[in-house]
Amino acid sequence: MYVFNISIRVLDNYILRVGILQSMDDFDVEEWAEMQTKYVTHIISEIPKIKAALNSKDYEGLRIFGHNIKGSGGMYGFDDVTDVGFKMESLAKAEDFNSLEAVVGELETIINAKNCK
Repeated sequence: MYVFNISIRVLDNYILRVGILQSMDDFDVEEWAEMQTKYVTHIISEIPKIKAALNSKDYEGLRIFGHNIKGSGGMYGFDDVTDVGFKMESLAKAEDFNSLEAVVGELETIINAKNCK
């Protein structure tokens, strides 16, 4: 099994992705936990930007972010983040503000729970 370690920057008028493909065999439990922690920390740091995008009705920025976490959540073992990403991407395409607001709250709840572990 392989993991694609990605650094993503979104919602600032550009998307930058840097990735490294590594074999999961190269990671021990502590390294895997560290990667997951870094991912959670990254998502937490993006929450204020996501809320700002929501408040300004930046549906394209929300769609891109949703698309990105739809792909990256599962790579880090967070299928619930992937599910939220799918919903966010779909709702942003539909410009469904109220449902997006709920999904952003759902993401925040999920990611904060992972941060406590």
